[in-house]
Amino acid sequence: MLAVSMVLPEQFYNLPDNTYKVRSEVALMYAVLDDAVRCFQRQAVTDGRRAQRLAREAEEWFFTDNYHWPFSFVNICAVLGLDAEYLRLGLKQWHQRHWPRPQKTRRRVVLMRQPLKISG
Repeated sequence: MLAVSMVLPEQFYNLPDNTYKVRSEVALMYAVLDDAVRCFQRQAVTDGRRAQRLAREAEEWFFTDNYHWPFSFVNICAVLGLDAEYLRLGLKQWHQRHWPRPQKTRRRVVLMRQPLKISG
């Protein structure tokens, strides 16, 4: 005898009213986490001030234990079922491998021009 696992129409269409709201909030939390990781990693490839500022803000967000704000790192990890300390360890290791990177220095080229000769 084969076990059939299927979703009946009444199970699919009669979801509780808050199901979509919960799914949306979880999707938003995932997007916040994803954006923070991207901002954090962008510091290794971008010299811009804005990218560096966002990276610092993301790093501060990752390593702050704020349980009162719904969109804090620790609360997002809890909702998504992720181990916050494990992610922090991975971020630290990534940071150590990719930072400090040699800073690009801009060289200023100064052209030496011959003085103008005025014949008179």
